[in-house]
Parts: sequence; C-alpha cells; structure tokens
Amino acid sequence: MARHMALASVALVGALLAAPALGTEAKRRWTLDDQLTAPEVRALAISADGKSAAYVVRVADRESDRTVAILRRVDLASGTTSELLRARWIDQLSRVPDTSDWSARIDKGDGVQLYRIGSTGAVSPLVLHPATAIFGDREGAVFPGYGHAPLSTGVRAHSWSPDGRRLFYVTVDAEPKGKAVRYDDDVTAERARRRSPGQATASIYLREPDGRDILLGKRPQSDLTTFFDRNHIRWQKNEVQYDVMEVGADGQQEVVTMAWVFADRKARLLDPKVERVYWLLPGPDGGRLSSQGNGDERELVETLPGGKVRSYGRFPFAVGDGRAVGGFRSLDGKRAIAGTRTIDNPRFGLAVVGNGKVRTIGGEHSLNICDFVPSLDRGACIVQGQTTPPAVVTVDVASGEIWRVAPVSQAHEAIDPLNIEPRTWVNRHGYKATGYIVWPRGYEKGKRYPAILVTHGTDADDRFANRENQWEYPVQLFAERGYVVLLVNDPSSRQNAEIRAAYDAWIDETKDLAPERLQQLIWLNGVASYEDAVKELVDAGVIDPARVGIAGYSRGSQMVNVTMTNSHMFRAASSGDGGYLEPAFYADVSGSYDAVFGGPPTDPAALAHYRRLSPSLRAGEVCGAILQQVAAPYIPSIDFYTALRKAGVPAQLSLYPGEDASSDETHIFHIPSNRVGAMQENIAWFDYWLLGKRDPGSPFADRYPLWDKMGAAAPRCDGPGGEPGG
Repeated sequence: MARHMALASVALVGALLAAPALGTEAKRRWTLDDQLTAPEVRALAISADGKSAAYVVRVADRESDRTVAILRRVDLASGTTSELLRARWIDQLSRVPDTSDWSARIDKGDGVQLYRIGSTGAVSPLVLHPATAIFGDREGAVFPGYGHAPLSTGVRAHSWSPDGRRLFYVTVDAEPKGKAVRYDDDVTAERARRRSPGQATASIYLREPDGRDILLGKRPQSDLTTFFDRNHIRWQKNEVQYDVMEVGADGQQEVVTMAWVFADRKARLLDPKVERVYWLLPGPDGGRLSSQGNGDERELVETLPGGKVRSYGRFPFAVGDGRAVGGFRSLDGKRAIAGTRTIDNPRFGLAVVGNGKVRTIGGEHSLNICDFVPSLDRGACIVQGQTTPPAVVTVDVASGEIWRVAPVSQAHEAIDPLNIEPRTWVNRHGYKATGYIVWPRGYEKGKRYPAILVTHGTDADDRFANRENQWEYPVQLFAERGYVVLLVNDPSSRQNAEIRAAYDAWIDETKDLAPERLQQLIWLNGVASYEDAVKELVDAGVIDPARVGIAGYSRGSQMVNVTMTNSHMFRAASSGDGGYLEPAFYADVSGSYDAVFGGPPTDPAALAHYRRLSPSLRAGEVCGAILQQVAAPYIPSIDFYTALRKAGVPAQLSLYPGEDASSDETHIFHIPSNRVGAMQENIAWFDYWLLGKRDPGSPFADRYPLWDKMGAAAPRCDGPGGEPGG
C-alpha cells in the first residue's frame, strides 16, 4: 500500500471552508471577549435519516457569570440552525436508534437528568431521579470535577440498545454523612483535599420495551467503572453486558463483566477468561483497530477476537487518540471509520477501512467531532483549525467530499485570521517537538519581537483557540499586542523505543529506568526543546532574547516550573494550577514519585534526584519572575512560591475563588469572571516583566508597586540565554 495517500478532496474542502459565510461583517481583530467566548463544541449526533444533526456547544455567559451549554439543531441541507435548549450542563448527546430523536443528560435546574429531544425541539424527561449526589469541586462532592461547575447529579450515564427499545442507565444517590471514626487509608486519602468528600451509591437499571424499569444492581463508590467509565455497554442479541469493579483475591480492585439476560431477567458473571468483545475503535472484521510502533509512521492493525492481527500498512497518522473522532462500524460489517491524528503538524481526520484497504478523509483543517448514519455512507462533523472557527460540515464517505453547512459562532467568523504557522523543531538531542508559531499582527521582517512560549503536553494541534492547550493564556490577543507566540508540544513519547520506555515507566509506576535517565528523557528533554525553539527564532532575527516568557497549566505547569529552574532563557513565567514534582506531594502520588525520583524525599539516595528536578529545591536557579494561578491552595504550589520568595525571586501566587465558600474553581476555569481576570493578569504580568509596560487601567495596576519592589531586590542572571538546561 502506498505510504502517503492524498487526502480526499483537499482542494474542494479548502475552497469550501475558506469561503466567507453569508452575512459576515467586515473582518476585525481579536478582543478579550472573543477569547472568553470562543466556542467549545462537545458533542454532535446525526439523525438516522441523515437530514439533520444536533450538537452541544459550551460558551461563557458574562451576564450570568456561568459557562452554559447550548443545544442546537441544524438542517444539513439548508444550514438553518435553531437553538433548542440552553442549560447549565448538557452531555452524552446520542441518537435514539430508529427514530429522529436524540437523548442527553441535561441540568435544567433540578440536577443532571436524562431527557429526550424531539426532532421539532420538544424536550421531555426520560429519567428524573432526585439529584442528591454532587460531582465537582465542592463540599460533599463524591468526586472532583475538572472542567465544569459542581453539579447535582441524578443520572450518571445511559445507553440505548441498537433497536432503541431498551434503555440502560445509571443513577446515583448520596449517602448520609457518616459520624463514625475513620481509620488509616480512609483518612490519608483526604490529605490532598480541602474538604471531606461525600459518599454515594450507584444503581444500574434497564428499561424494558414495555416501559418497566428493572434494577440490575447497586454499586459502591469504590466501583470507579460504574461511576466514571459509563460501563462500555455491549448490546448482544439476547443480553446486555456491562463492566463493574470488584475486589479480587489479591485484595486489589479488578474489572469484571456482568451480563443481564433478557429472557431470564437474571445477571451472570462472565468467565474472566472470555475476551471482552467491545472495541472503542471497531474494525470491519469484528476486531479492534490500533496504531502500533514508533516513529513518523505507525502501522494500522486490526486485532481480531482470539488474538490474530491483520495489518493494513504504515501511515503518517495514528488512531486511538482520545481527542480524535471515535470509531464506527457499519451495520453490514463491511466498513469501519476511525478518527486519526497526524503525527507531524497534528491534525484530525478520518480513516475509512474496508475491503482490506484504507483511505483518508480530511483536508486543510481538523475533523474533530463526527457522527454517521448507521450505513456509514453519510455523516456530519465539526471542522475547525488554528485560524478556522468551528463549523458544521457534511461528509460523503464514498467520495470523501466535505461540504460546509453552518458556522458555530458567527462572531468568530468575523475575526481577521492571524498568521499561524505549523512547525516541527528538532532539539539538540535529536528529539522532535511539534507546534505552531502565532505571528504578531503586521509582522515586519527584520524587527525583533518579544515572545511567549505556551505549552501543555501534546494538544498544540489544529483546533481553534483550544483551551486544553492555551488555558487562560490569551494567545491570539498576545499576538495582537505584538508578541510572537510559540505553541510547543512535548517531544512525542512514540518517537523511539527509549523515550517510550521512559513514559511507560512513569505511567506504570515502575523502576525499570534509572531516575536520572527518566528525568532527562521526559522533563529536561522538554526544556531543551523550548530553548532550541526560541533560539532558532532568535538566530533568525525574529525574537528579542531579552524579552522571552513561558506559560503553561497542569502538565504545562510542571514544564514551566522545571524550565524556570533549569534554564536562564526566560524572563517571566505563568504557571497554572500545578505542583507535581514537589517533595510535599510524595504521600499522594508515591508510586509515581518512586519512578521519577527513586523513592521518598526522606531517602538519602533519592534526595539527590529531588534536588536535580524538584522546582522548590532549585528556586535559587531562577532568573525570571514567576506567577502561579491556582484553583485551590495546593500544598505544592505554596511550597514553590515560598521557596521562590525566600530565594529573592519575584513571585506571585493568585488563588481564584469558586462559586461560593464551599466550592473551588475547577482545574479548567469555568467561571467567566475568573477567566477574564486570569487572562488580564497574564497580560499585565508579561507586559510588565517583558516590556516594562504599565497599564493604569488594568485591574492589576495596584500590584505594580509590589512588583517594583520584588524586581529591585531580585538577583540578576548573566544575561539572556544563560546556561542551557538538559
């Protein structure tokens, strides 16, 4: 099979998507409000006849100071779009088989319940359960939430049988707060929490064709599969199979599969030796599609029941990425469609597998969220790119043609796109890092610009103003203000066997690799990539080496903190809601830290590894000002801040509040006023430390005198660039 295949209808797709939507206004520049209201499409479901689709988009609403979910219906022939519902939360949108209706979990004010949405927009309840269990960062929540407000929850998950006659669903019930004394692990589990968690049980139900609800079983909160994984329901001809977690003979939790037989109305435990025949990426021959190997091309294989493997060849993309479209298999079993992510210049598309062949559908932009009619001959998707706002498109699977139907946000269509260039950097150790250069508006060749590098793991890809990547760092607005912005991914863990072994040891919490080597391959290798990406543009006369900053949240926070304590290149940093690698966190992630450091910080042999990497133990090496923005007062973040201030480093720790005294902000901020504040703070921070600019109108202008004092007392480093890290 040819190694590189042309994407179907590239020219046609590009022309269609580049065409301005009817009625758009004159193009304009990015504003802070544009950053705040960038749409996040979370789900899409096409009707069985392929004539319409429903989708859910989340947007910030300044008036209510909430992030709201909007359910829309779009006619796929005309593009006519109507708003069906606006609610606090909408998810698990799915087509009701053999109907023109959809179903979804919706919070209309009485907690998250299950509703049916008619093709005309009528919304009616399917399951209403007293919403007494809370998911989210709030007092009494059963589990923390990372991207939405704390939600009272009645229905946790649901799944339709292929004929739409049966409904599998899970409800949750909070248990009264216990007054009994707790011991040992029940106590230590709360060390990293500000407030005691709530307790709940889950009930698994099956609704029969006659409307009767049968209780299949009650599950404890320790059954994370039921509470989190939505059970991976497998509908068989005579039964429904679902997973639960039980305590095995070795005392450890293990996943087991139950089957409810329709005729007998009894549950049975499946033999653990029997392979679970469900695949997130089904293949045309009844197996599981996956990408194997390392390097710039991956082998697409189908693992069949029984273990036999069929290869379709090597391609410059991978399947199975959680951010890509999922997997689909036609009713006749002759065709499968899997979402792809290209390895270089990361972009999402589709791989159509059938008759022993593979062809791709995509183009100049990403297809991220898709659904198809049961025959898999037609579908609807969300298309987007770094400079292309999300829009609904239709897909003809046979021809590969993609037709634009309707924009998701007309306001963002009116923005004059910035020049954003995909780039692959090779660092001094030979490792590749992908990403983008966001050029300042009106860039002039020969002029040196200030720069900010933004990182968060691996999601600098072809998506529009993606918050998973840029968080509350207003990348597009920075470019409008004259910064060169670099969006840089970590070096891929699948480049070669050595770096993959390092990530495997870290994730699997083993000591298969010496801590020095693991730290070098994962964290210090990333520092080298950042330095070398900046140096390339410094050498090209683009970036001013004395005015370079770095920002990142979560995984990016790790990398910002490690970079600032191992590199003298960056003069200012913003580190978002992180703290991993700090010694104080050992008790909460001991297995992970054992892999990274070789043991606890109290172990003299391991202490040397902490001193090599833990940011708070290297605070004296920092040459720039560091801002930390957090959603909760994490011990590791506080330790790092304290160490920085003791070392005389300009540092600020900003805690953004939750909705009330019993709540925290979430890891990805969900309160619009916090989002605006965090973006304004980042603008003020980088403008001050990199440009020497003061904006008297900034909400953070009262911080300037303190920053002046910190800057005057800060130790100086030996000029920009300093000693390279790693």
